[in-house]
Amino acid sequence: MVRVLHVLGGLGLGGAESRIMDLYRNMDRSKVQFDFLVHMDPGEYARAIADGVEPASYRKPQYFDEEILSMGGHIYAVPRFRVYNLFYYRKAIDAFFKEHHEFSVVQGHMTSTASIFLPIAARYREASAAPELAMVTVAHTRNAGVDRGLKGVLVKIVRHSLPRKADYLFACSHLAGDKSFGGAPYTYIPNTIDTGRFTYDPSAREIIRDRYGIASDAIVIGNVARFSPQKNQSFLIKAFAGMREKEREVKLLLCGEGALRSECEQLAGELGVFDRVIFAGSQSEIEKFYAAMDIFAFPSIYEGLPGVVVEAQASGCRCLISDTITPDVIILDNAEMCPISEGPELWSKKLGKMVGDLIIAQDEHSGGAPAGSDTSALDADRMRYAKDMEAAGFDVHEQAERIMKFYLDPCADTIPGTPTGE
Repeated sequence: MVRVLHVLGGLGLGGAESRIMDLYRNMDRSKVQFDFLVHMDPGEYARAIADGVEPASYRKPQYFDEEILSMGGHIYAVPRFRVYNLFYYRKAIDAFFKEHHEFSVVQGHMTSTASIFLPIAARYREASAAPELAMVTVAHTRNAGVDRGLKGVLVKIVRHSLPRKADYLFACSHLAGDKSFGGAPYTYIPNTIDTGRFTYDPSAREIIRDRYGIASDAIVIGNVARFSPQKNQSFLIKAFAGMREKEREVKLLLCGEGALRSECEQLAGELGVFDRVIFAGSQSEIEKFYAAMDIFAFPSIYEGLPGVVVEAQASGCRCLISDTITPDVIILDNAEMCPISEGPELWSKKLGKMVGDLIIAQDEHSGGAPAGSDTSALDADRMRYAKDMEAAGFDVHEQAERIMKFYLDPCADTIPGTPTGE
């Protein structure tokens, strides 16, 4: 059995974490086992080291911890990188890999710091538990953009050297690979999902709508993302508030948590739409929330290849996506792009038209019965999208098989994606 170390910021209910866990669940764990190196508060890390205990035991357990441990994975921790603690960070990374030689693959999903920790891991490859496999390092970019300001500038500088410091370069989209690796050859490996899980379910639609007091014939516009400047929920709330009144109730359903949630709640109040916006928080059974939605709106400023957009398409939502995101994410015929540079007004018009089209479709296809009823032809049409997504190559089961072959024998012949930029 080989062990693969995934290096991440944390193990919360985020996009990268969810995609990795989808793969983990579908690995033959008698052959390939995942371990995780995450980042924690530097002060708590220092206290753990002073007390002579495993640092991970001092971090607050996160969403995926219990599942990882139940599947035989291990969780380790190093201090979170800050510009001022570069020496301390390097020292912690070095101490970790000096002690742990059991990994055949070290895969970094944080391109902001991978150029620091991957070369340190490579120094110890001769001491690997599987030297005949020559432990390899992988830089896996999952984002095409960076934050604004000094932090973004530093990330661009740090990740510029990645092509020289990793054995393999993986990217979840062509835009992410082009932006992160500066023209160096990389392998395109799109984010995949469990398409069966995201098959549209009319009963789930009814359950969620009942929970939040949403009428069966209401049109629901939804979004799934943490509340942050990158995800741009304030833009969406403004666009929602600018829509013209419709003959049916229209709700905005926002799933996620984050630093800007309270600001978005305040904005909804100021714009007079707070009673029509549902702040549902983070949800583990997100597939049920997609079923409750009719339209998925995603005005994010930058992304890699957002898994939530793949999920929403598979669930049959009509999707309106920012044009700043990679076109790789437009997979099926229920998704389209719209500029965010022209402001929320254009999105108000586009969403308004989508709502109007849905009202007409509900009436025509179900004889006046609301979507969600047993007789709705609209429901039957939504159910096909998960199969279409599988046929398009975005099912995690097939991807897990390809990636497992790479982990067992990392070489050019087993790379689990499409080589690009050569």
